[in-house]
Amino acid sequence: MKKLLLSSLLAGSVMSQVNAQGTNVHEAEGDYRTPIKEFANGFSEKQVQKFRQNYNLPHLLKGGDDAVWWGLRTSELFHTSILEPKQPKMELVENINPAVGEVKAKTHHFGELSLNDFMVHPHSYAQGFLVVHKGEIVFENYQGMTAEDHHVWMSTAKIIPGLAVDLLISEGKIDEEKTIGHYVHDFRGTAYGNSKIKDVMDMTVGLNSEENDETRSDPNSIATRMFLAEFGLPYNGELENVKDILKEAESTHPAGEKLEYGSPNTEVLVLLVEAVSKKPFSEFVDQRIYSKIGAESTLNIHLSPNGVALGHGIVSSRLRDMARIGMLYTPSWNKIATEQVVSPEIINRIQTGTRSRDFYRKGFDGPVFIDRLGDDDVISNARQWDAVFADGDFWKSGLQSQGIYVSPKKDLVIVFFSTNVPDASIHRYARQIANSGLFEEVEE
Repeated sequence: MKKLLLSSLLAGSVMSQVNAQGTNVHEAEGDYRTPIKEFANGFSEKQVQKFRQNYNLPHLLKGGDDAVWWGLRTSELFHTSILEPKQPKMELVENINPAVGEVKAKTHHFGELSLNDFMVHPHSYAQGFLVVHKGEIVFENYQGMTAEDHHVWMSTAKIIPGLAVDLLISEGKIDEEKTIGHYVHDFRGTAYGNSKIKDVMDMTVGLNSEENDETRSDPNSIATRMFLAEFGLPYNGELENVKDILKEAESTHPAGEKLEYGSPNTEVLVLLVEAVSKKPFSEFVDQRIYSKIGAESTLNIHLSPNGVALGHGIVSSRLRDMARIGMLYTPSWNKIATEQVVSPEIINRIQTGTRSRDFYRKGFDGPVFIDRLGDDDVISNARQWDAVFADGDFWKSGLQSQGIYVSPKKDLVIVFFSTNVPDASIHRYARQIANSGLFEEVEE
């Protein structure tokens, strides 16, 4: 098998839509619309045939038209656990504030743009952007998708396993100072088995399972092999099992030294939830989280070929339902749920459970996240969230620029989908919107 270099996940990009002279392909053809706008009407049989022929990691994850297709049609590629709404739909009232779309951010490649202009920029590949304040939609914009489409969350989904573990901690069924092996007997004697749950939650296990430029470009790394197994693609001619790969991770240095982001950590949390709850991960999420929400449509948790829930990123839903999950962390939780799923205790763990600023900045991804946000007011990461700010807000991002930003104090949730890898500027609007002066802190 030819080696698949996962550096192409970051190097290949929306810029595949730009020719050698820097002219957008669609512009050269006289079409000045957002290049992905046409896909809001679906895909032609010819397009789908081409996309399926390109079914490999570089094409699916690098950005561009192939990524638009697989991001919107994820359930056509993976076995899927479908979580149906159990409650009557709890509507999100629309109270649009045009000022939100005029909020500006300094982008990486396009200069300073308003959110409105960024959403239609021919190189942004922004898909959908939604802002909810006090349970009301104040901004909503879709490009290559509709409000009814499901879209893949990518690593933004990591907050779901994080929340699942925190629910079990609150019940006294998990002690985060104990090791993974204490609960997941299959992993006893392995490096992950010896890792404390707190360290797995905070991405600081000290193992060779980190995702960075080196491991993404190494076809033999734990992260790369796990991705191949999840996508049903062979490693050295063999289809591997996700769980077996995770057992092969090795310690490289003591845990707790720095942020070392890695999707394998989140998959270990998925297995932890299953071991403690004695239920499949999807069933636990359904019973404890999604069934409490008055959602519009399904939450789809996609599975590896051998049935492992890909909770680290291969989850899909409508954008409004993603916002509803974010609202569980706000005072307006009762506008979209029948009971309070996320307790003040869990929110406090996120806001006060951070490591140090130095811990965050000496890791590979800490500086990456700061640059992605365009804001250095980050204390650290915590509990599967990528950034916790001094003001108590927190944020999670995903490959191809998916994102969720929560401000409990301002009762504000910002969510967005994209298919852009190298220019992650869409994230910069979240912090700008939160600090725009349009939204004051709510009274307790």
